[in-house]
Amino acid sequence: MRNSIPTAEDFQSGRVTNPGQSEVIRQTLYDWQLYPLAGVTQMSFFAAPAGQGVATALGSVVGSAKSLQDTNMVLGNQLPSGMAFMIESIEVFFLPGSSAAANTYLTATLKTFAAAAAATVQNSINDVNVIYQSGLLELNVLQKNYLREAPLFRFPPKTGFDLSGAEATNSATVGEVAMGLAKAAGRAYYLEPEVTLQPAVNWEVVIRWPAAVVTPSGFNGRLGVVLDGYMMRAGQ
Repeated sequence: MRNSIPTAEDFQSGRVTNPGQSEVIRQTLYDWQLYPLAGVTQMSFFAAPAGQGVATALGSVVGSAKSLQDTNMVLGNQLPSGMAFMIESIEVFFLPGSSAAANTYLTATLKTFAAAAAATVQNSINDVNVIYQSGLLELNVLQKNYLREAPLFRFPPKTGFDLSGAEATNSATVGEVAMGLAKAAGRAYYLEPEVTLQPAVNWEVVIRWPAAVVTPSGFNGRLGVVLDGYMMRAGQ
């Protein structure tokens, strides 16, 4: 137990961060949300940190809060003290689903069907098509806009699933087709110059639609935004 009031020098000698040194690592900020089958007119990303919101990661309990499988945000719409993030590129992911239940995402599975039924069974591909052809993405920092771009296929993921197909014939007139998933493709959307997010400064990524875009499959999907770049944090 101290016998005197600590001085500023005492505080300085006991600090666990180094004000003269920071470390920079390659990192992403990511946030995933449920895209409801009836569509919405606006979705705000990075607003609900882990422990809040609604989980969509496979294996999560329906209606449970987000975990690190859904987002790596620890605060809503801001970075904690001691951390800053430089956004190098932005990616938008859409994963079609196979459940219409509230707050529930189940992945769309590989489907096998007679060739004549192809138009009605490949709705998960149509989900990807309509979602990426719609939507306007905004990046706002302190209520000032730094990016506004549409539609969502302007933000293709750097990684993802490619369309897979196969055909097997069991007679002279009947064929079977197996179809997987599709994705937006092309060059990733790089910010030039980069945008740096400072600690304790409010920012947001919002996707807006002029009207709700219904999924052709009638199932919920999973929509995610990934900010790729560099994390700077106070040295320790």
